[in-house]
Amino acid sequence: MRHVAPRVFIYMLAFATAACATGVPSRGATGVYAARPPPIVQKLDGRAGGSASGPPWSWMDREQLRPDTGAQSEEELLDWLIVGDPAQRAEAQVRLLPLGASLLPRLEALATRARDDEARSGLLEFIQILTRRRIHPDLLGDHPELSALSAKAVARGQGLVAFWETEPAAHELVEELPVMLCGVGPHPDSKLLIQGRKLQELRDKLGTLGGLALPGLERLLASPSATVRLQGIVLAAALGLRPSPAALERLRRDPGEVELEARYADSMFTSGANLGSHRSKVSVSKRAFLVAQRLNGSWREVHENDAAVLRIEDGIIEWFGAVRAAAANDEMRTFDMQSGDLTNSLRFAGGWGATDAQQYWNRVRPAWRLFWMTVGPRPDDYRRDEWFALLNSRDGFQVRQEPRSGDETVFRIAAPTGVEAELVTFPRGANDPVVVQRGVLPFTLSSKELVHNLGIRLRSGGDWVDSGPIFAPPHGGRMTVWLQPELFLRYLKEHPAKP
Repeated sequence: MRHVAPRVFIYMLAFATAACATGVPSRGATGVYAARPPPIVQKLDGRAGGSASGPPWSWMDREQLRPDTGAQSEEELLDWLIVGDPAQRAEAQVRLLPLGASLLPRLEALATRARDDEARSGLLEFIQILTRRRIHPDLLGDHPELSALSAKAVARGQGLVAFWETEPAAHELVEELPVMLCGVGPHPDSKLLIQGRKLQELRDKLGTLGGLALPGLERLLASPSATVRLQGIVLAAALGLRPSPAALERLRRDPGEVELEARYADSMFTSGANLGSHRSKVSVSKRAFLVAQRLNGSWREVHENDAAVLRIEDGIIEWFGAVRAAAANDEMRTFDMQSGDLTNSLRFAGGWGATDAQQYWNRVRPAWRLFWMTVGPRPDDYRRDEWFALLNSRDGFQVRQEPRSGDETVFRIAAPTGVEAELVTFPRGANDPVVVQRGVLPFTLSSKELVHNLGIRLRSGGDWVDSGPIFAPPHGGRMTVWLQPELFLRYLKEHPAKP
């Protein structure tokens, strides 16, 4: 008799160095965050002082990810903006961000009573996110407390730009041209890369100000120099900042052109360096038009009858775009691997079946808190295989992939001694598996041949029970899978095979 669980493809692409997590709530948590501790996990591998031969994480009981209950009003979420727990603040930011300018009177009232440094810092953090694309900083002028709270950051941005205007650097941008086969569809637009150190430094400093950098940035867009105006356009895109409609309209009619060095991008056909470089003229109005298009674009095709979860995920992805590091060019990054991994993880944590925002957040909040404990929103802190190893530990397996070290592919399965297992592959399709190795765990498969997708079966009583996930070790690399049979078998019982 054979039981087959739903199959999940596991892709592990990076190395693990995420910080060790504890089960202690952050200082200042309130409401549901204070009432229930976050999941308790422990980093085990050698980079955290443990054994590099063991799994990356302690095994997490799925009970720790059970849904929350209750409901939060908008007023409660406003109070969450100034708490000390970063996961709680971030949830409030995501849920309140779509309300845009309608929040300003209530944010003004919150600023009036938020007098300690931590509370005002949390409120300023949200204002920097809100002003990136939802509202223009000029609207803060009608709200004295918000205006005063933001004044230092606005002045900082204007000061950086004023210094740039006095000593502009002319050769900071490079045009990167795509390489395409002749006759294969329309050519994508070129990219403008921020290659000069000085413009990179200006971008990074303005990036710390969020949307409060916009008043300064718009000075660049109004510069008498076409070069500086073009630099401002690229900075707006790289930082994800939406200039005022008047500024964008003026730029769409801008007659300026800027001569740049043009290089070809690397492609599957050849290295761009082999194609040389030349000088090209870049239209200010065309680049402004492209940036405006990207600012108004969406990472997906939006429909009027979209499921609630898709609209909620739009908000999470918009929020990610507001808090991550700046881009290196004028492409608007509306979606990336990290935000995609998080939204997909929250779907599997129960979010996909939610019918409204409250139900969604109740279901995903434990996984959301786990993400904040172990990863955080910055791409530089994200290690993809660590995040998936931690999530998969609830289902009884963890994976680590190591770099290519030769021609031999090594696939190792580790588990408590005495567990019988089969390793199977699927050269003729998922319904016709072929056993390639059988024995008592732990054991290792080594092959100089290309290894196709692999599945693991465990012996439970007299039956071979399929492990569900399919693993894809890279040719010439090493992949280790740790199994916790008790958790895994419970996972199988809760996810019976579909006929």
